[in-house]
Amino acid sequence: MKAQQTVRVLGAALALGLIAGGCGGGGAGSSNRVTVSGPANFPVANGGGPVANADFIIIDPDRPTDPLTSSVSTIDGRYFGVIRKTVSVAVILSGNTAGSAIRVSGLIPALTNDNGKALDGHTDIACEAGVSAVTDGSIGGDDLDADRIANLEDAAVRFVPTTDFTKPASVTAAAQQVRALTDDGAHPAP
Repeated sequence: MKAQQTVRVLGAALALGLIAGGCGGGGAGSSNRVTVSGPANFPVANGGGPVANADFIIIDPDRPTDPLTSSVSTIDGRYFGVIRKTVSVAVILSGNTAGSAIRVSGLIPALTNDNGKALDGHTDIACEAGVSAVTDGSIGGDDLDADRIANLEDAAVRFVPTTDFTKPASVTAAAQQVRALTDDGAHPAP
């Protein structure tokens, strides 16, 4: 008898959890959680292979020292996280290839689920540009939306061939140029 009561209580709790938690809707329902995931690859100049078995963190650019989650990428370089909804997040992987430590990162809109954002060299430059614009107060975290991210990424593509991703100062220099060309992502680069 007690076992049946436990099963009924557990069943009711699960049903209530599904109703209260929302479902489907790509993260647009009543749930305050979304998923972000995708593949991460080293820049082509550094082999272009997957950023495998690498530590990563997911941060809200408004609070860069308080990670939303952290984990390790898969053997094929995929990252995955379930985080609270926010305008955007930065996914930052710390990889190593050919004896060189290389960061690969990217900005992802995070108001709905995003299951497939590919990260590489150009997204890393754009990520540094966007996060640094928020952390130095040039823009607010709520300004770092999908359009601004696209403008930063489009501009960053032109700097990939001249950026040495094994040297953080080289990535920072490229990010500063992207910020200047796009007015911190406010418009497409000329």
